[in-house]
Amino acid sequence: MEDHKKKQLTQAGIHVDDGLSRFMENEGLFLKFLGKFLQDTNYEGLVQAVEKGDVQAAFRFSHTLKGVCGNLSMNELYTLISSQTEYFREGNFQKGAAMMEKISAAYERVRKAIEETL
Repeated sequence: MEDHKKKQLTQAGIHVDDGLSRFMENEGLFLKFLGKFLQDTNYEGLVQAVEKGDVQAAFRFSHTLKGVCGNLSMNELYTLISSQTEYFREGNFQKGAAMMEKISAAYERVRKAIEETL
């Protein structure tokens, strides 16, 4: 992977070396799945569920997004969403919902970096 692309993704919170390792060092496949992340609707679903106060949907979207971020080595976003998922699991919707500002900022950094890299 070109150094400037790797640096851009890394600065956005994606651990590129771990991601490549998960994809058996297949850079093309890793980049393909990063591109698919841009089409994933779980973040939008999470935003809407939190806005509506739908606890079950918020948990489901957060939990699914956590898995996606983990598989793509989006470590910063993964850590934030993992905490949110646990708040929702414990029934503490307010604490989970309060994390949306940080999650949204991390999500936008990742989204922007992927768009600029692909």
